[in-house]
Amino acid sequence: MLGESGRADLDWLLGETRRLLDSARSGQPSEADLEPVTGAGESADGRVRATATRGRLERVELDPRVMRMSSEELAAHLVTAVNAALDQVATAAAAQAGPEAVADSAVLAEQLRQVQEDGVRRMAAFTQGISEAMAQLGRQS
Repeated sequence: MLGESGRADLDWLLGETRRLLDSARSGQPSEADLEPVTGAGESADGRVRATATRGRLERVELDPRVMRMSSEELAAHLVTAVNAALDQVATAAAAQAGPEAVADSAVLAEQLRQVQEDGVRRMAAFTQGISEAMAQLGRQS
């Protein structure tokens, strides 16, 4: 069971996390507000094509001639085409979000890192207090 100090630390940590997430959400358009971002990639001289939208694979098109390839060669071309499509989606999404979104996410990541480090320190102190209490109880027995 958490003592008053432990509860206060946990409440602070959760509150701080909520505050950071709320600040990240405010002013940021939701995914529904943004235009769908689509990317296309190809490999094997266009015989393997992939299309992705919003970071999800939508379609893979294979020219019948690729069936003559070994499974390993075809798999490699599929990976290349899909990764190219996903790279286009990521690039277009970043451009659509704007440079301030990248900066905001970097600031948020740093703030979350600081909250995590502070939370770890507080939990270490809490654990130390529990260990000391257990040791003292053991000595009294």
